[in-house]
Amino acid sequence: MLDSSGPPTDDAATAPGSRLWWAVPAAATLLLGLFGLLFGRGPETVDRGTSYDASDRGFRAAYLLLDELDYPVERSRRAAGGDVRWVLHPTRLDDKAAAELDAWVKRGGVLLLAVTDAGDARRVGLAVAVSGDWEPAAGTGASLPGGEALSVQTDGTTVAGPPGGRTWGAVDGGPLVTVYSRERGEIWLLHRPDLLTNANLRAGTDNGLLACRLASAMLRERPGGRLAFDEFTHGLRDRPDVVELLFRPPMTAVTVELALVAALALWHFGSRFGPVRPAPLPPRRSKEEFLDAMAELLARKGDRAEAFRTVRDDLLRRLEADLGLSAGTPPALVADEAARRRGADAAALLRLLTAGAPPQGRGAPALLDAMNQLETTADECFQSRPRPR
Repeated sequence: MLDSSGPPTDDAATAPGSRLWWAVPAAATLLLGLFGLLFGRGPETVDRGTSYDASDRGFRAAYLLLDELDYPVERSRRAAGGDVRWVLHPTRLDDKAAAELDAWVKRGGVLLLAVTDAGDARRVGLAVAVSGDWEPAAGTGASLPGGEALSVQTDGTTVAGPPGGRTWGAVDGGPLVTVYSRERGEIWLLHRPDLLTNANLRAGTDNGLLACRLASAMLRERPGGRLAFDEFTHGLRDRPDVVELLFRPPMTAVTVELALVAALALWHFGSRFGPVRPAPLPPRRSKEEFLDAMAELLARKGDRAEAFRTVRDDLLRRLEADLGLSAGTPPALVADEAARRRGADAAALLRLLTAGAPPQGRGAPALLDAMNQLETTADECFQSRPRPR
């Protein structure tokens, strides 16, 4: 006989706690965001001297000039990045920002440094001397590589750099820019740091042309690169998002603790992979395939008694279900009920239901005759069923 049982099913109900495993991580995430917003530092204050500043000491004119002439310029609020970077009159160049800037140069960046404080240059590794103070601008002559002569306007501040390095241009008999190599990058030190201010670019001299020539020369060092006006050293910095605030003091310890709690909750309530499930059972065969298989077994083995008992037991189960009797009712009681309620021959039915083999013998004709008797008896019992009113 073929096993008609289906694949095993898992009827165990899922515990209510396991269905809410996501609640603890979600609550932890919300708490982290709330703490970051409440305890995170606000935006930094901004000093003058940026490319946004339109005053005389700002550099808005230089940025807009290069932008209008389609130079690849941008404003940068990060400590490092890009290919060419102009750091003009920095006011917030602390040790950390200077270290990041120096590392960026060594990785291959090209930096223009215009400082009025010798300490800012020392932080990036240049020992300079700053002389002179701000005073009304005066016109002077400048020359560029290739012999181009310019008439520029500059203030009284002068920066003297360390020896060595190649020069680019000249002003008042001294170098205009000195280029210092730093591993894979370069630092271009502007000896007249006020040449690019708004006041000097608006004076009607060649300061704007000088800015363009200087930008072109630096961009040629990094073909395809972009020139960034550094705003990070002026306090203009991208405001950190919630994730960044969570990993800043004093939130670092709270973030780590809540992350551990969330990981523990995931480990406790999360789904587990368990043993490998067995392959599903193949689908049950059709009636025709079952009959063909039984006929093949009968033809090979010749066990006609087993074939008779299979059909007999099927008839007995059908009669029990039709008469409303429980499974396993004795055949004698089934025969009596069928005779009383269906008009069947109780003696003939009982003889068929209790026979262990075809009553007429073990040959093929006896099996065929027994099958016909079972079919006739089934027709009499089920066709005489009372019709519902």
